[in-house]
Amino acid sequence: MRKVLLMAGVACLFAANASAFQFNPYVAAKAKYALSRNEAKMTGVNEGKAKLHDDVWGGSIALGNTYGVSNGDFRLEIEYTKNGDAKKHQAKIKTQGVLFNVYYDFNLRTVVPIKPYVGVGLGWGRAEFESQGSSVKDNGVSMQIGAGVSYKICNHTSLDLGYRYITYGDFDKEYRIPGYSYEKIDYKPRAHEFLFGVRYDF
Repeated sequence: MRKVLLMAGVACLFAANASAFQFNPYVAAKAKYALSRNEAKMTGVNEGKAKLHDDVWGGSIALGNTYGVSNGDFRLEIEYTKNGDAKKHQAKIKTQGVLFNVYYDFNLRTVVPIKPYVGVGLGWGRAEFESQGSSVKDNGVSMQIGAGVSYKICNHTSLDLGYRYITYGDFDKEYRIPGYSYEKIDYKPRAHEFLFGVRYDF
């Protein structure tokens, strides 16, 4: 977590110093295929682990700004993202988040208008677990790290293909079982996400 925060802070610092007054806004929309990988760990009288793995579709929208530098571009954006319900047996999990992302696009200076990029993000995550008529939902810190490539198809429009690993927070909940002490369950919602989308630069 410290490494992700450090990378984000350094990227913001360089972007701010290099191009403090540039205004190049854009909007982006992406569809994604998420390999939802969620775990729950119970401690107390009944100890054990459970995994809720499922592959789901999702989507995201973002608003950002591009800052040009000598060898590429920094992009700062705010993103809302949401996944479909991951289900297994009688349980399911819903995940969503709002992230502040920092990307760096590498300028390859080739004839083909392709730019690889790397990015990190930090923000708010929300997860809701449902099982046998009961539910647990909470908010936490969401983080993502990933990479991809964009292809400029015309002056203002680029196609985007990327991958990221994202966490939607770590949550814990205590339950009182009659005749026993409290049981504690730790929830860890995670996902490997493959994204395809379009970005429009104004």
